[in-house]
Order: sequence, then C-alpha cells, then structure tokens
Amino acid sequence: MKRTPIFCLFIILLSPGELFASVISNGDFATCDYTNWSKDTDGFGDISVLDDFTMTGSPDCAAVINVDSGTTEAFFGNTLFQNISLQSNMVYELSFDMNIGSELSSLNQNFVADSVIVGFGNGSGSLFDETGQEGFLFETDIDGSSTYSITLVLSDALTLLNPQTLEFQLLIGFDAFGSDSGASFMQLDNISLTGTSTTVDEPLTSALFGVSLACLLFSARTRAQRGVL
Repeated sequence: MKRTPIFCLFIILLSPGELFASVISNGDFATCDYTNWSKDTDGFGDISVLDDFTMTGSPDCAAVINVDSGTTEAFFGNTLFQNISLQSNMVYELSFDMNIGSELSSLNQNFVADSVIVGFGNGSGSLFDETGQEGFLFETDIDGSSTYSITLVLSDALTLLNPQTLEFQLLIGFDAFGSDSGASFMQLDNISLTGTSTTVDEPLTSALFGVSLACLLFSARTRAQRGVL
C-alpha cells in the first residue's frame, strides 16, 4: 500500500494565488438594512424619507430600490453605491443577483421604460465597465419582470480609478411627454467582489519549494527500500 506523508498532500492546496475576502461589506444584506452602503436620490444624497430604498425578505433580506411611484421621491433616479478599494496585482471577480420589474410594460399604451445601469465610479459622474473603459458593467430597460445572476472578471485597469465606487442605478425613463408614472423596482442580493493575488511572496515560494523537495526525497527513498526503479 502506498503511503504519502500528510505534508505532501497539503501541497496541492497551496497555489500562487491567495483568495481574499469580499471587498464589498454587507453584500448579502444580512443586517436587513443598508449598513456600509450609501444611498443617493437625484444626486442630492440620502434625502428620501419615503420608499426609494427598502428591504424585503426578512430574515433573508435583499435590497429593493424603487422609482416612479406615489411613495418615492426620485425625479430622475436612485443610486445605491459603496466605496471600495481595489489593489494592484490582484484578479477580481464581481457577482450579484438582481431582480427587476415594472408596473407597466410594452403591452401598455404610452409605456416608457425605466432602466438599470451598473458600473464602477470615480467621483467624476462617469461609469466604467469591467475593462476599465467608460461604459457599464450591466445595462437594461425594465419591461415587465426579469431575473439576472451576473459574474464578471475585472481588468487590472480599474485599480487606477480614484476614488473607487461600485454603483447600482435605477433611472426613470422619459419621452417627449414625460414619464409614464408606472413604478419600477430593482432588487439586489449576494453582491460579492473577491480578489485573488497574482503574486507569491518569497517566504511562501520557499515553503512550497521545501515541501516539494521533501516529497520527492520521501518518494525516492520509499522506492529504493522496495527495490522499485
């Protein structure tokens, strides 16, 4: 029967990349409130005292952003965002679950779709996509109900943004006659932004080398004792 020392088995668990905890705090809204998140209505900050930002699903809560109803204050849109810090020499992966819905749809006369956009910000008013270029991570009009689970691998170029924010915006749609006054919502949950290191520090490299060498010597000695070439 082959026998391998425990430390040789551990080597398969060691890799150059080290996984770090999510950069996002309270991304699962386990607190059932907006702890560590910032809210903005029409660019004026957290001013709403109505239902622009609510929670659903207690005890398994999710964030719900609303617009265009009689119990919301936004005239242009609501934004949920969090300040983040992306480091160089890291590969980041963003994931989130989103449900969206509208009171009216394209089946209704004079329907004007509200919209959702997601992106990284830098305080300039512009948003940036996963490559670090101006644009959006996700964008869609709200026409009835839809559900999304999004996962994106991010470019290192995003680490150059200063400051850095992750933003979810729910915007009211307008045409020549104004909005359609039909409510829309965006529900968010399981927002995670995790990084994996792309570098290995010298002590870890030395440890990996030492363990590998010990495993090779152990294997060679065992073969020699058994007369196996």
